[in-house]
Amino acid sequence: MPYRPVCRPGLAIAVASLCGLRGMGDMDFLASPHRLDFHQIVLVTAGRGTYEIDSTPLECQAGTLLWTRPSQVIRSCPQPDMEADIIMFTEAFPLQMSAHMGMLDDALRPSHWQLCPVELSAFQRVLSVLREEFERPDQGLGEELLKHLLAVVLLHIDQLCRSRHHEVAASTLSTEQSELFLRFRRELDRQYRDTRLVEDYATALNCSTRALTRACRTVAGTSAKDVIDARVALEARRLLVHTDLPITAIARQLGFSEVTNFGKFFARRVSMTPGAFRREAKTGNQ
Repeated sequence: MPYRPVCRPGLAIAVASLCGLRGMGDMDFLASPHRLDFHQIVLVTAGRGTYEIDSTPLECQAGTLLWTRPSQVIRSCPQPDMEADIIMFTEAFPLQMSAHMGMLDDALRPSHWQLCPVELSAFQRVLSVLREEFERPDQGLGEELLKHLLAVVLLHIDQLCRSRHHEVAASTLSTEQSELFLRFRRELDRQYRDTRLVEDYATALNCSTRALTRACRTVAGTSAKDVIDARVALEARRLLVHTDLPITAIARQLGFSEVTNFGKFFARRVSMTPGAFRREAKTGNQ
């Protein structure tokens, strides 16, 4: 689904409500699996519904915060009483921030939080300022103001993510390790179909395998090999659920020369065979 804003065309950010989108879009389309070509942050303010990100169903209620990235497969099924505030922006719109902030764009990172009353109140205050500026007629600096206000929103989510998942504080991360991990994730998104070898990524990034592994353990709390395998498994789950491709074709797409090797890899990562995962997902979606 491409980014085609109705309000303020030409601006790479939009602030809307679920109520407003109901009047403009096809809710049946939103209930079917699709990928957005832009980032979307949703704060549920009332009612209930279900939001699915990469085959993981999430029950939503007031205070639920969701962030979906362009690479993720999503679908939403809001109940008629559900309301939400929505921020949509392209990948190029946010301000350039420190390297660790780039990891918020990572589809392997958390995408869902249930805010407590204090967190919800603080986030709504920030969001209300962003919405007010978006609705104000541009007097020459509107886009710059919106970029800075979006940065505040993203920093709030970064702080929330770190406190909830006990991640390393940004101040304790070296700039070199943060930047190396970020470059590794970008390279991984380009090359995961071609190689799962840590050595290949280290060569592409002009660093040692030890340095790459150390950066992954410091930033993500796991090994470089585990990050690679998690990305491949994520795409495997997407293809199994949202396409009718034979498992042999999926194995080839992901760089496995033998379907048996793919089956062993998938079972090790997901704790079930590809066929069983597909059957269970299809049954759950009926």
